[in-house]
Amino acid sequence: MKPFLLLSLLLLLSIRSYGQFTMQAEGVKVENACRENNVHFLLSGKARPKEAMEAIEKRLNETVSFAKENPALQATPAIQFVVNCKGEVGGGFHVVTKSGNAALDEQLIEFFKTVNAWEAGKLKKKAVDSWYMWRLQIANGRFDILNQ
Repeated sequence: MKPFLLLSLLLLLSIRSYGQFTMQAEGVKVENACRENNVHFLLSGKARPKEAMEAIEKRLNETVSFAKENPALQATPAIQFVVNCKGEVGGGFHVVTKSGNAALDEQLIEFFKTVNAWEAGKLKKKAVDSWYMWRLQIANGRFDILNQ
């Protein structure tokens, strides 16, 4: 009987760990979501930009000059927003991890709004609204995108 209970408990815990959950950021307005109160934080089937990461990183370094102008700056900012079920930027841009400079954080948000071609996130093979986070490293006068 004990092995059966232990196996049942482990099975129940493992099934729960594979579930996806919805998430809302306090005070963040999502402008263009298909279902505003049902934005998923996906562990698999994440939304992806259609443009190559290398090309986005190159544009970022060419467009936002703050890192070049401040080569001593070292930071790991993160910007999050929603990609809607149609593969469009859904809004809700906000800073999750600050760079240490509010003007730079705003410039990063404005830049990432220009990345507008997306593959929507999928949950059970169905396109859904989902959160996406740009994770960056700033060092030696340049931006590196840490997303894979």
